[in-house]
Amino acid sequence: MYRFLLRPRWIAGHLLVIVTVVAFVNLGLWQLRRLDERQAHNALVTERLAADPRPLDAALAEAGGDPGAVEFRRVTVAGTYAGPQVLTAPRPYTGRPGQQVLSVLEHDDGRAVLVDRGWIPFDSRMQQAPAAPDGRVQVRGVVRLRESGDVGAAEQVAQIVPAQIAQRLGRSLAPFYVQLQGRQPPDATGAPRPTPLPEVTEGSHRSYAVQWFSFALIALVGYPMLLWRTAKQHGAGDGDEDPPDADRRDVAVGPAARDEAVSPGPRLRSDAVRSRGDGLP
Repeated sequence: MYRFLLRPRWIAGHLLVIVTVVAFVNLGLWQLRRLDERQAHNALVTERLAADPRPLDAALAEAGGDPGAVEFRRVTVAGTYAGPQVLTAPRPYTGRPGQQVLSVLEHDDGRAVLVDRGWIPFDSRMQQAPAAPDGRVQVRGVVRLRESGDVGAAEQVAQIVPAQIAQRLGRSLAPFYVQLQGRQPPDATGAPRPTPLPEVTEGSHRSYAVQWFSFALIALVGYPMLLWRTAKQHGAGDGDEDPPDADRRDVAVGPAARDEAVSPGPRLRSDAVRSRGDGLP
């Protein structure tokens, strides 16, 4: 009944289903690993954001100068704004198009860090960012690493990449930037609006994992059902198949042989007539 499963095309089907199920399961496990990584990242971000602000130099010294170790830490930076402002390409905020204003904040010792001062509504007539406040300021914000991608060739930068912006401005900058949350003295009316930090979520990894495992389960349940139904159809058709060759020869030859065995009369009568004819004068 199930001998057809050993045919080459069915063997190929078995292998294909096995490979597919293994791939689906591994994709589901990969999404679970991504979920674990995301949860660990979220826990780290939440812990760092919950800490009290510290001076940027102290936070860097504690981290051994590693920018990645101070990402999402709340810091304070004192200095004066210097140099031209930089605008990002249009970015939406609360459903409205706008731009981020980037400014260079210089320390007393000449070192500089890029500060994302916030968002302003998009104005196609605006060629330059609004001027930064004069005098000494103390910025309170969160350390952020560079965004993925490049600044692009346009005057307005596509991504916030401090190293590339430093090349464009012709000066050295820290390899990270500070996303402003507040400053002293307070901003004047009409200044860029500080933007919120990215939302800490788990993303869609859990739902993707469930989908991949569901696909694997469908294959594991559906394929055996297909095999069972196919075998059932093969079994139902066995009684309707033609008999083997030997049986067909017996059926074809049998009636003629029976007629010849049952009706020997004509041959015997012709032999008797021939014998009587031989005895006539």
